[in-house]
Amino acid sequence: MRRTPLAILIFVSPVFAAAASASAVPMAERLLGSWTCHAVEGKSENDTIMTLSYRRSAAWLIGEVTEDSGAVLLDVWFDDFSGTALALRRILSNDATIEMSVVEETATELKLEGELRHLLGTSARVREVFHFAGSDAFRAIWDEDSGEGWNVVLDRHCERT
Repeated sequence: MRRTPLAILIFVSPVFAAAASASAVPMAERLLGSWTCHAVEGKSENDTIMTLSYRRSAAWLIGEVTEDSGAVLLDVWFDDFSGTALALRRILSNDATIEMSVVEETATELKLEGELRHLLGTSARVREVFHFAGSDAFRAIWDEDSGEGWNVVLDRHCERT
């Protein structure tokens, strides 16, 4: 029996689909593990040291961020409603919540945008862009727009520990 091109396509397609889905690991997966970050707040020269620890819990990526001041944030990533892995993010602190979603992802960059809601009732648009340098370092720039344009709030340089 002679194979037709359609028969070959039907046989080969699942092989390529499996390979594509196996390699489609969300960029946020790179955060797994422990990190130490040196952060500069906005235009000031206030330095902050942060430790980050990320782990998987089923379909969620859960992170704990601890600043040298003792402040702790919970950073949770999860799938969006269409099934895109780790495309939504919620950050909780003692005085604010932040909701973000992935808007752009390349081989070395991950960009999220969303909204910060402060306990006192104020809010602002926010974005964070992760620039990965291999698997052991990244830079993350956090911007905020309260109606007057984007301003850098935090510039972090992180290394895996």
